[in-house]
Order: sequence, then structure tokens, then C-alpha cells
Amino acid sequence: MSQTISLCMITKNEERYLEQCLNSVKDIVAEIIIVDTGSTDKTKEIAKKFKAKVYDFKWIDDFSAARNESLKHATKEWIFVLDADEVIGQKDLEKIKNVKDANEFVGFSLEQRSYTNNIFESAVKNDSDFELVSQYPFYISHSLVRLFKNRLGLHFKHRVHELVEDSINEKGLKYTKLDVVLHHFGSLKNENLIGEKTGQYSKIILKQLEENPESPRYNYQAARMYLGRNDFSNALKYFEKTAKLSPNYKLVFSEIAKIYLEMNDKNRAIEYFKKSMKHNPDNPSPANNLAVIYMSMGKFEQAKKILEEQLKKHPDNKALKYNYEKVLENLK
Repeated sequence: MSQTISLCMITKNEERYLEQCLNSVKDIVAEIIIVDTGSTDKTKEIAKKFKAKVYDFKWIDDFSAARNESLKHATKEWIFVLDADEVIGQKDLEKIKNVKDANEFVGFSLEQRSYTNNIFESAVKNDSDFELVSQYPFYISHSLVRLFKNRLGLHFKHRVHELVEDSINEKGLKYTKLDVVLHHFGSLKNENLIGEKTGQYSKIILKQLEENPESPRYNYQAARMYLGRNDFSNALKYFEKTAKLSPNYKLVFSEIAKIYLEMNDKNRAIEYFKKSMKHNPDNPSPANNLAVIYMSMGKFEQAKKILEEQLKKHPDNKALKYNYEKVLENLK
């Protein structure tokens, strides 16, 4: 399949990571397309070492516009999209090369692992033996369609946190999972670069919300942005609006509950974790969080009841088992 893949990328000042990225995939792609949005470092020089076709593109506060510009120049049957701060491991290259044409599917989602030195609620312990990432203790996982067929009119949508999935769905087409990992180093960049990117994202998030104020996706992104700033009032406002606009954001009530916890309002947190349990009957996380609140309030019998109900459905869940043991200790 390698002779039928166009690698499509957008860059700006990525001299630190680009060579590593291109080295990791150069043997499975037939051409490299790079759309650069204003690099002032050696990014374009590095790209040309790999015989990349480099195109300049004026930045217009729209990641999808830049992505779609790169797609225009792709000439091969398949398009593979990477960020400069991502790499693919050798064993996964074979999986991409061995993908067979499947008429039923026009794209494949890959697992993006964003490595971090910090523990978050959604962080996963990193036990990878891949040399480039083994030093990092945790990662955050997302599923993203990054490999898809060319010449079907598929394109990226949304100014920020851009996706091709929406375009696939709108055309009534299908994609499936490919067991391949995108190792992502974006969270490990220096604080100045992260701060600059966060500011850029915030500006675009507010711009697209202004353009489409009834979009649940854009309201949710605005809520997450304000939460990152510890602006709880605005975060609550936009999470609440997201919940009203769409039932698809099922964990939004948990997000609201966590804000009330930050505000030390446990009663409101309990109210919203209960709502989240109702909307997510198969997800043990809201119930586990509710049990933890009850434990902090000394209400161990209530916590015990919730945890027992959840353990019947999720007997192997480590968080539930840990908290259940804690409850039993306190009830002795």
C-alpha cells in the first residue's frame, strides 16, 4: 500500500520534532505534502531534505483550512495525516502497509497517545517499550481518523480540534479502527510554546462560537477552555448550554459536578453526578465519584450501596474495588 499513500501535514516552527516525525514514516509513503503557515525556523529546510512538496499558506485562524489545503495537493489513493510532533513505531508501520482495500470502509481511526509527566483523571499509565516514549509515565488517549481514501471529497471541519470524521459521516460513508498508535509529544513542549498555542486555540474557539452559538461542540470547547482558566462561572454556563443543546455529550454533567466540587459545593456536585449516572448507566466513573463524595462526608453506608451496585456490573474496575475496600475499613 505504501506506493499509494500521500502524507499530508501542516507546520509552523516545528524544527524540534519534524525530522523525527518524517523519519518514522518515510518508508511507507509515496509523497510528502507539507503546508507551512509561517515558519521562521528551519522547518521548511528539514522538510525539503525528505523531498517534501512544501507549500506556503497564509494563516487565517482555521486549522481545517490549512489541513484541507494540504489535501488538495495529494495525488495518491490514500491520505495519511500526521502532526509534526507525532511519530509511528516500526511495528505499526507494517499494519499501515498491510491495510487492504475494504470497500465497506473509507477511513481508519488511530489511537493518539499524548504523553505527559502529570497525572490526570483520564491519564493512562504508560507501559510502552517503544524507546522514544518509555520515559514518560502517563498518556491521554484519543481516537482520530488519520488514514482515509483520497478523491472522495473528504475534508476537515471545524476551525480548531479539526476532524475529518464529520465529513465521512455526512456522506453516509464508514470508517473503522486500525490498531495503530500515534505517539504525540505536544504536551511536552516548553511552557512558552504551550502557552502560545493555548492562547491561539482560545481565540479560535471563541471565534467559531460567535459564528455558530448554538453548536454543542463549540459550547463544550468554550466550557473546557474556561475551565482551564479556572473561570468556573463561564465554564458552568457553557457546560449547561451544551447539555441543553445535545444529549450526545453524556459526561457533561460530570464536568459540571467536578466544578461544584472545586467550588466546595458538595450538594450540587452530588446532584450532577446523579444526573450523570442516569445519562451514563454503563459508565462506572460518575457513580465512583459520587461514592467518593459520600465517603468524604462520612456517609459510608450510602457509598457502600453505590459501589456494590457498580461492582456487580464492573467487577474488575480497580477504582471501584479500591474505594469499596476503603468503605469497608471505615465501617469496621
